[in-house]
Amino acid sequence: MKNRTLPLLIFCLWIEVSFSQTPNNNYWVFGDSAAINWINPQSPQFFRSNVKSRCGTVSLYNDTFGLYLYANYNKVQSVNFGKLCIYNKYNSVLSNSDSVYGEDWYHSLLLLPQPGNDSISFLFSVGVVGIAPYGLHYSIINHKANNDSGIVVQKNIQLNNLPAFDGLTAVRHGNGRDWWLIFKRYIPPPSLIYNNDFYVYLLDSSGVSGPLIQSIGTLHIDNGGQLLFTKNGLKTLLVTFNGLIELYDFDRCTGNFSNFVNIQPYQWPGIIPWYSSCALSPDETKLYVSAFSQNSTITSVDSLFQFDLTAPDISASKTPIFWMPNRTIGMGSLRRAPDNKIYLGSSFENYYPYTHLSVINQPDSLGLACDFQPFSFYLGGARTYYGLPNNPDYELGAWVGSPCDTLAVGITENDEKQQVFFQAWYNSEWNMIHVNASKLKGRKGSLRLFDMEGRLVFEKKVEVISGGYVTGEIPMNGVVNGVYLVNLITDSESVSSKTIKF
Repeated sequence: MKNRTLPLLIFCLWIEVSFSQTPNNNYWVFGDSAAINWINPQSPQFFRSNVKSRCGTVSLYNDTFGLYLYANYNKVQSVNFGKLCIYNKYNSVLSNSDSVYGEDWYHSLLLLPQPGNDSISFLFSVGVVGIAPYGLHYSIINHKANNDSGIVVQKNIQLNNLPAFDGLTAVRHGNGRDWWLIFKRYIPPPSLIYNNDFYVYLLDSSGVSGPLIQSIGTLHIDNGGQLLFTKNGLKTLLVTFNGLIELYDFDRCTGNFSNFVNIQPYQWPGIIPWYSSCALSPDETKLYVSAFSQNSTITSVDSLFQFDLTAPDISASKTPIFWMPNRTIGMGSLRRAPDNKIYLGSSFENYYPYTHLSVINQPDSLGLACDFQPFSFYLGGARTYYGLPNNPDYELGAWVGSPCDTLAVGITENDEKQQVFFQAWYNSEWNMIHVNASKLKGRKGSLRLFDMEGRLVFEKKVEVISGGYVTGEIPMNGVVNGVYLVNLITDSESVSSKTIKF
């Protein structure tokens, strides 16, 4: 048998280095100088940062570089002079970071590391109500340049000029390396047109491409709320100011939304609940939503609600967990922490901070058993406003078994062939791909065709007949010449093969 010790050692070292440089969410910066290190979730450590923001923040932290980038809007009270500030690992303002576009909302910033480059990051920002230029912009940052002090290499590169819904978010591509960036459109007064448009961009080693534009879900005219991905990145929740709650499937290979489910209908015209943020319990059976009734009457209330996602009627399962008059407490952002508790930011008398976060200690539990404790988590002298970090799940891996799971690595002691037989070839005379498979497990499946950028070109349902056989054809009319991935996925397994149309 061949000696595999050295290659395996090299592989393990590469994995250790790769993971040490992968950002994670073990470090939060937010509010008025608040910073929490969650490396030991049961005993978090408190530090101070230069953040002074009542809105959302973003940061990049990993085990190699520490906290090496963070950004916020330096605006803490009800005045219109917010300034986007970017800081380096030394808590100093980043060189050439003046005049970077952005607007002080709660989910209007994102920091994404460029795939394949441990020096470059992209800061994305949107304009919501027009204080800053409308549209989606990005700036490119090299955090290792300038003697490790970092520098903004390029800034304010425009991807679109559209007013935004305050729900900028991102999720890992199914390959575990690249990123899908999600922008939701808002059409403001005087037009105030109902829409349901999503703009999906791809960030890979070559930069930003797109968008893929989709119109899906209920038409609405909100500019505030949140988009939240589940832990596996395959579903997305939407909550909006006007009470809309919807759930979508998301294909991490293609960037496509599908199969939306309305959990709570849009409530306009009528009483606006001002849903501004949401979080999922660790087991993802409970949805928590904060309602922020900004500048409303003294009789209105800010509330925290729980929805049971396993209930036959999810909307009817809505349970008030906590409520207070808006003039006293403003409910802010929700976020699940590494200790699997959910934390809530709040502000007093509409823009004055608290020294504590509120905590849902048992978020998997139903109703009041979730053990919500208001203002129970002391921030070590720092203070919180409405906003919490808007970081995506940096540690989400590849979509295992998907046709775009190109990062999977297997190490075996022999070269035995797979038991499943799978063949796909292009017939130029008939302009179609023929597919044959045998010894498959499962009974039902899907036959899919992807281009080399992970976009779904074709899909149809198939049945596995006795003996594990599947035969089928994929018509290629209207499909350009090139290399394609044919994927056959059943309820038990997934097999793929590349073929070329010529």
